[in-house]
Amino acid sequence: MTCATSTVKFLAFLMNVLCCIAGAFMLSASAYSLVQFDASESIKIPCIMGVVLGGLLFATTIVGCCGAIRESPHTILVYAILLLLLLLAQIAVIFALPIDFSKLAEETIQNAWNRQMSDDAMDNYQIRYECCGKNGPNDYIDSGLSIPTSCYLNRKTSIPNDLYTAGCVGKLTQAFANGSRIEVISDWTLVGVEGVTIIVACILGINFKNVERRRYY
Repeated sequence: MTCATSTVKFLAFLMNVLCCIAGAFMLSASAYSLVQFDASESIKIPCIMGVVLGGLLFATTIVGCCGAIRESPHTILVYAILLLLLLLAQIAVIFALPIDFSKLAEETIQNAWNRQMSDDAMDNYQIRYECCGKNGPNDYIDSGLSIPTSCYLNRKTSIPNDLYTAGCVGKLTQAFANGSRIEVISDWTLVGVEGVTIIVACILGINFKNVERRRYY
């Protein structure tokens, strides 16, 4: 094996490991989101697709490793084709099934509000995001409910100025907006990594094919 082929083979292994890690992360993150936001309809289909594509990407990297170890140009070609199909599927999901984080925030807070009477589900959001009610403290007043201590800074109801006036829907939407930017960056970074991996795999497959031909001379 030439030095150039060895270098490409090492690079292929490196890119394959990155794809493997990315696939495992996509699968686990999507599965976690499905469990965390199980009552939200807006996130179900994108996350299910994330689980499927992440699992397929993880499995596909095994094909790439086998092809590189066996130095099989045909296996490497199959790996490159599978990776290309996954890349196209991921791009389609990015454009066709974007997560509506505003709707997700509304659904999440509405679900918590519906459970407020039984298990104080709003408390966690009100303490964490320093907010009160869905759209403000008046939500409790209009519903005939007393404003909970979680709506106050340091839980001190005796200080009226410590009452949070912002609604939790708006606060959660802002928090999700920051997360959406991270998601976009990570999605396109993964697409870039897969694209580079496909190119490296094709070069490696060509090198293996050339080595195979030389054996007959």
